[in-house]
Amino acid sequence: MVLTNRKRNRPGREGPRARGPVVAAVVAVAAVTVGVTLLGGEPVERPGRPGGQLAEQLDALRGENDLVRSTRADVGRDPALYPTAYGRLEAGLAARQGGGEPVPRVRPDALADLARTDALDTPAWRAHYVCLSVGGANGASASGAATVLQRAGIREKAEREALDYLRHPEQDGDDPATSLASRAAFLQTLTCLDRDDDVPREALTRLAADAARATEPVPVLYAIEALREAGVKARATRVLRDVDAVLEEDCDEAEPLDRAASALLRGRVTEPARTCLRSALGDRDTQTRWLVRRALALGPASSSAPRGSSGAAASPVPPPSLADVRPDGLVAKSPAQMGTLTATYHAARALTAAARQGDVPDWLTKRLKELGSDPRLDPSDRVPLAMTCHRLDLACGPQDERGRREAAGRKVPARLTAANERGWYGAMAVRAEFALGCPRTAVGLPDAGSRTLSPRSLRVVTVLADAGCAAQAERLTRGTDLVSQTRELLREGELVSASAAVQAALASEQTVPQALWEEIPRLLERHRDAAHPDLYAPTPGGTATAEATRAAYYLLA
Repeated sequence: MVLTNRKRNRPGREGPRARGPVVAAVVAVAAVTVGVTLLGGEPVERPGRPGGQLAEQLDALRGENDLVRSTRADVGRDPALYPTAYGRLEAGLAARQGGGEPVPRVRPDALADLARTDALDTPAWRAHYVCLSVGGANGASASGAATVLQRAGIREKAEREALDYLRHPEQDGDDPATSLASRAAFLQTLTCLDRDDDVPREALTRLAADAARATEPVPVLYAIEALREAGVKARATRVLRDVDAVLEEDCDEAEPLDRAASALLRGRVTEPARTCLRSALGDRDTQTRWLVRRALALGPASSSAPRGSSGAAASPVPPPSLADVRPDGLVAKSPAQMGTLTATYHAARALTAAARQGDVPDWLTKRLKELGSDPRLDPSDRVPLAMTCHRLDLACGPQDERGRREAAGRKVPARLTAANERGWYGAMAVRAEFALGCPRTAVGLPDAGSRTLSPRSLRVVTVLADAGCAAQAERLTRGTDLVSQTRELLREGELVSASAAVQAALASEQTVPQALWEEIPRLLERHRDAAHPDLYAPTPGGTATAEATRAAYYLLA
């Protein structure tokens, strides 16, 4: 899985995720193209295209997995919610089995501060990680989670988001695997917070039915476990048809996460699977290691022997290192400098805006085609992969083709709300990338008609316009002065928002004067990365990011 620097069972990310997903998901990505700007009915004169060294300088954003990283800055060793949750689960499991050291207790104030500031995930997902961090996989025991979330100021938002998603999962436009994993996580979270009685019975029935039909082992496992905690029986009917084959596959033919989940669903582990799982104990991803350790505790497939019996099942499993667990109980992020499909898509858009799509680095083309031919690619990564390959005019293989078919069927929520904003934006971005036309969706902005628009509103307007909803984009920008806002944002050093503002101006047919186009290159000079001047930083003097580089070339195109 490649949308994030960790395996994903949902959208979101550790460090710059899917969902996530990543993925995902899919974590949602923008897909906005600049229209032709006219002044008095004539094409506006523009300076020559910059970016002659853009393709070469993308090497500075090259990740260890040969995808583009979100930032040139190295990922640090700061704590994050995701590794804290699953790192503590892994260490706790080993300690209970007698093979590991006691895990330092988590300090509620430190966890609350992290839940408040680790804003890469939504409140419901942050609450999920808090429950796992405090109470373990059995959310019902997380008695301190509510206090932590209350102290962080996100408890009510988290509960509302989780309940809304369980009641109306289709409104977010997530793919089936992401939807199943998200509902499982949110049900477990509500059980942890003693709010599972508020989940409608029909939502639980639907979750159980979807789990029975699904083919992805990880979300099915989590759904069945979450339903069991809520007192609902569920069966992994469809996925169990394939798990025996997964457990016999060679190590490079299935992801460790899927192999472990398959073993746990079957309730036993084959010797080939055990060999593969042991080799995954050093995986960088904490969720993978935790699930692998759970699977390795199972008895062998050839007998009904319990855990700890003689044979391969009893061979000692090395304990995890607690080096990343801090004295306050939090766990640091992996220092691996991994690229993501989200950042890669930003880079693809920068290349096309600079008319350099024919100069895609060989390492990136090779990696995209490898992913396009990889049967283990996370399902939530197929559409982002397809969007990137489509933007670069590459044929990346069967996973790319499947992603394009899935993109054509992606539904846009009927109305944009605060609860479904991420899913709505992602679905609109998909339609924009593949020119699927304007969907039927109602959009209102709290600042519509104001002289300036918020960054959120600017993004909404631009993706509406690019998806072919020009009338809505024009309606939402009446009364605004987006040209002045663009100038103001550029002078304040807000590159990404300034790029969105000028795109919104184009979408609403506001006249962009020649003087502004001539001023933009000078204003962007201070955003150039000092070591790699064809890459751009979001703020003056900062370090280059993929998103800021995309934003800059949309201004310069």
